[in-house]
Amino acid sequence: MPLIGIRELRQRTAEVLRRVREEKAEYVITYQGRPTALLLPLDAESVETAMMKASKQAVVGGWEAYARVAEQVRRTWPAGCKTAEVLDEIRR
Repeated sequence: MPLIGIRELRQRTAEVLRRVREEKAEYVITYQGRPTALLLPLDAESVETAMMKASKQAVVGGWEAYARVAEQVRRTWPAGCKTAEVLDEIRR
């Protein structure tokens, strides 16, 4: 796996990415001579599947957070207090 410095990567980005995409080349990216990151080709189908799964989890997690907040508000809401009254008070 060839080493490529960050400066060289900056200068040759298009060429390096073409090699990764077309030739499945892999690089170790260095910063000040020390290995910092790996540049590897990805399987587009696997990445898309993972992104869809992460998106669905984020949506579910968002709704779960909303439900927790709504429950907390419901439990702590003053008895006999109307929402419109609270909003009017906040606006003042």
